[in-house]
Amino acid sequence: MRKPPFHKSVGNAIRGVIWMLKSERNFQLEVLALLINIFLIVFLKLNTVDAAIILVVCFSVLSMEILNTCVEKICDIIQPEFDERIKIIKDIAAASVGLMAFASVAVGILVYWKYIFH
Repeated sequence: MRKPPFHKSVGNAIRGVIWMLKSERNFQLEVLALLINIFLIVFLKLNTVDAAIILVVCFSVLSMEILNTCVEKICDIIQPEFDERIKIIKDIAAASVGLMAFASVAVGILVYWKYIFH
């Protein structure tokens, strides 16, 4: 199978993000967190490196959420009924998002601390 042209691949990716925005509450909340961080980057006048760090962790959380949703959807196709093995797979995928979210909060505290308290 031939790969689609680049513009079609970009269109597919955009449709995926739009689907996530329409369908996944956690993704919506994480996009809200991204928007708040963009506001803080501008309002607190973060330097380029600090702004990049904040943006990388925000987009990492969003990416992990997308991958988590993919795992859940695949599992639902493979086994629509409850299965303890599928539950474990879904829990592990959710844990990856949780760990990245925790890391992003820690990074946010470390970066914003000097702008707010100094």
